[in-house]
Amino acid sequence: MAMLRHDNDLKQKDVAKILNVKENTYSKWEKCSNDIPLEKINVLANFYNVNLDYLLGISNKIEHSENLKINYQKICERLLELRKENHLTQNKLSDKIGFFQTTYSSFETGVRRPTTYKLLYIVNFYNASIDYVVGRTNIKKTYISKTTK
Repeated sequence: MAMLRHDNDLKQKDVAKILNVKENTYSKWEKCSNDIPLEKINVLANFYNVNLDYLLGISNKIEHSENLKINYQKICERLLELRKENHLTQNKLSDKIGFFQTTYSSFETGVRRPTTYKLLYIVNFYNASIDYVVGRTNIKKTYISKTTK
């Protein structure tokens, strides 16, 4: 996020204003000391005209994508789809990714929305695109950056 901000000659206070948050809140998100909400990361991706995978540093390939929205129903559907494709029960998956089964289940059923960090854990496990899971694209796999392996 900081690289894109610098490339666009913006200061943290400028981006905080775009996101309608305090500067110190954005600063913590940029330093990864606090989890940035999916809604805010989506606003940034649309502002910079990039995909979430690139913005969050899990891909080195920029896909330009203006004004896309997160589809919370699609998150539920795609988490279920990925788990079933990998022949995993919620218990087995939860053990592998270190979440409580009830937490993961609440994401699949839509009772709770996953945080950005939890979603990153899940997509990393599946080598899936976060843009795919949140419904911003229909391309399932991500282009992994050499720096994140």
